[in-house]
Amino acid sequence: MAVDRFSNLRPEDQALHDSWDNVARVVLMVTLFSVAIWGACSALRAGVHHAAHWMFSHTHGAFSWQASGLILAVLVTGGLIRGYLFRRPGWQQVAGDGMGVALDNYHCTYEHAEDDPQPRYERPAFLLAVKKAIGTLITLGTGGSGGLEGPVVMISETLSAGFARIVRIQSEVELRTYQLAGIAAGVCTLLLAPFTSALFAIEAMYGDRLLYRKFAYALLGAMTAYILNDVLLGFEPIFVAEPHVQAYTVSEYGISALVAVAVSAPVALVFGTIITQVDSLVSRVHPVLQGGAGGLMTGLIAIGLWWAVDLSPEHVLGMGEESISALLRGDTSGGLGVWWVLLLALLGKMATTGATIRSGGSAGLLIPSMFLGGVAGAMTAQLLALSGLFESVPVPLFVVVGIASSLVAVVGVPLAAIALVLEVFGASFGPPAALACGLTYVLTLRLTIYRNQRRSPTPTADEIGGEPMGQPPETD
Repeated sequence: MAVDRFSNLRPEDQALHDSWDNVARVVLMVTLFSVAIWGACSALRAGVHHAAHWMFSHTHGAFSWQASGLILAVLVTGGLIRGYLFRRPGWQQVAGDGMGVALDNYHCTYEHAEDDPQPRYERPAFLLAVKKAIGTLITLGTGGSGGLEGPVVMISETLSAGFARIVRIQSEVELRTYQLAGIAAGVCTLLLAPFTSALFAIEAMYGDRLLYRKFAYALLGAMTAYILNDVLLGFEPIFVAEPHVQAYTVSEYGISALVAVAVSAPVALVFGTIITQVDSLVSRVHPVLQGGAGGLMTGLIAIGLWWAVDLSPEHVLGMGEESISALLRGDTSGGLGVWWVLLLALLGKMATTGATIRSGGSAGLLIPSMFLGGVAGAMTAQLLALSGLFESVPVPLFVVVGIASSLVAVVGVPLAAIALVLEVFGASFGPPAALACGLTYVLTLRLTIYRNQRRSPTPTADEIGGEPMGQPPETD
């Protein structure tokens, strides 16, 4: 605890003067919480991957009406089940990607009741995490389009808050430290990139403010998950790309800027427009049937593309990780070898992701945004190759730059996007990715899909320790 001479400081500033005993206690709690969160997120990831693998194992090869019927039946059934569940009391917060719920809960404050201070949001934390995991398994395991990261952020934040309640944490600063570290641990379980995961947690919760003390604990939580993944499950990088030579030509820097200006920013705008249109369509359906309607729409889009242009359904359904890996290694099987098919895959993925999430599916946007950027980058590379303006077009460079800049455009995490490139793809891709991310961030500064993702906000009285408005935001 802070000594008396620091009692007049703001809560975050008091944390800088914690005793070593208190620091050791927080480190121990962060480590223990992160171990539990890693276990929960690893189990969810395994369940979703096994279920999706079974479904997509029937879609390899040429178009089949039997396989198409299976896809449609599974998607609609899964949608109807979650539509029924999510309308029941206590399940409403399970719908959607979960980032909004996590942001709301993270930025809630304590009610300073003299007898028993409690967070303002009342919820059975562990039960909500279980419900979110079930909803995510139903959504993604039945072929819904989206990522695991959004649901994992909510699950990790909820579990951290639940653990903090068990040990009766009554400090908002300490509670948020555990929540942030838990989010970083959950995301690292999926991305296997600890520095990226810690930065993502900070940027997702605070926008463009970096709190170093909180970042240090978030990095500890992410490293705990990373070590457990490495030691117990074996390290398998999420993506692999052939390294690029460290030196870049002026034209390659220009290409990176082109991807940011002419590809990633427009893709984010089109994605937002498609989601709005899908939302207006789904909202006309009875709430209980919206999940089934979303599943039907998603299935028809995937089957239509498979029948019309031989684009395998897994490229517009599920999480899309395999599609990104195929583009990075130059695998054009499944219909990814022609630029106009890539364009259809891009639009199809936008529509299926919008239909899944807007119909109440529990799925995130981080991996889909990577998919959109990677596919758009590969499509740009093919168009430039056809133009004859370049002797050789490094497709992996376009894919990596597209992934990074699309993360910035859609999710708004520039530092995490650059760190992801450095940790996952290697330092040789760093300079062009940094250029593209910087340009994309400036172009999309006013765009955010999460209303509570704060970018240079006016601080609340609670954040500054009860001081009047207009004081500096919370610092670390």
